[in-house]
Amino acid sequence: MARAREWTTMLASGVGPRRPCSDAEREGAEALRERLLESGLAGVDLTGFRSRASFGSLYGPVLAAAASAGLVGRLSPRLGTGLSLAALAAGFDEGRFGRIGESRLTCHGESRNLVATIEPKGEVVRTLCLVSHLDSSRSGLMFHPSVTPYLGRLSGLVGAALGIQALDPVLGRHRAGRGLVGAARLLCGLGAALMLEREIRGEDVPGANDNASGAAVSGVLASEVAVEPLKGTRLVLLVTGSEESGVLGMRSFLRTTKTSGWLFLNFDGVGGDAPLRYLEREGNAMQSWPADSGILEVMRRIERERPDLGLSPIALGSGLPYDSTPVLVRGGRAATLGVQAESIPDYHAPTDTADRISDRSLGRAIEVGRAVIAAVDRGEADGRP
Repeated sequence: MARAREWTTMLASGVGPRRPCSDAEREGAEALRERLLESGLAGVDLTGFRSRASFGSLYGPVLAAAASAGLVGRLSPRLGTGLSLAALAAGFDEGRFGRIGESRLTCHGESRNLVATIEPKGEVVRTLCLVSHLDSSRSGLMFHPSVTPYLGRLSGLVGAALGIQALDPVLGRHRAGRGLVGAARLLCGLGAALMLEREIRGEDVPGANDNASGAAVSGVLASEVAVEPLKGTRLVLLVTGSEESGVLGMRSFLRTTKTSGWLFLNFDGVGGDAPLRYLEREGNAMQSWPADSGILEVMRRIERERPDLGLSPIALGSGLPYDSTPVLVRGGRAATLGVQAESIPDYHAPTDTADRISDRSLGRAIEVGRAVIAAVDRGEADGRP
């Protein structure tokens, strides 16, 4: 736990805010790599990939296009309809982690993933990947404490509005339909305005809980396994970059690595002063994906047998994507651990600093991580896709 605290403080206070594609994000990855090598891991690699600094640079224009399609349609109905459909297609593609959001059209920077592999003592039966992200977010009105408990519902509503506004050629024939389309476009415009406000007035946050704590805890667990390898489980440590700009680090890893049959255990925000939770589903109010049933069964057993850890389930978490979400969308096996009460402590806020990290929360996350790793190595999650 002391090492996890030290590494969390090093990233959040020593390096500071680590915006995707920034020099600080690179510095944080290099500093964590040095700590991992010193703790006994061998072959810790940094792999670069194309990325962007903010999810707003993609979703902002998409929502703005949807909001303005009505005005454009008054000048040219065909052009307005085309703009509506293009916004819907781009939003749907990114919502399913498609290729538009990873293309040169939207990604003009570079980020990097940190990867280390620890082979088991015996024959490889399975692979367990410990996941976390190193980058930190940017604040904004959309992450105000009064808004974050409803973020999943709001993101779902905006997604629905993106679809409704594209139905203007059909709904627009009726007065009630025109009102519905108008409301949907107004909501898209509000979403675009919030994206713009975040880019202009927001500030890059230290990201102690989200997610220096997750990077530290997953790194500490991997260091322990490096000293005492597992029996039949290959352990992969993956600390991603650019999670906060569209889970691009994980998307790059899945695109370039054969991960069929792997299990992914994601640590995202495990150091804040709040109960430790495991997510039963990931996504938002309109669309979500169930976490892996095998890992969830292990979590439920730990919850029953170790009440002192205070582990409990939660339905959706933040309502925004986690590094594990693209795995689930592709039909893979993953689950996420994080701390959360009504909302995530200091979520994407300037107050997410190292002095607000709870040693008790770090210790609980390490204990649960150890228990899950041991259970997976015993085969308790096998055969449960």
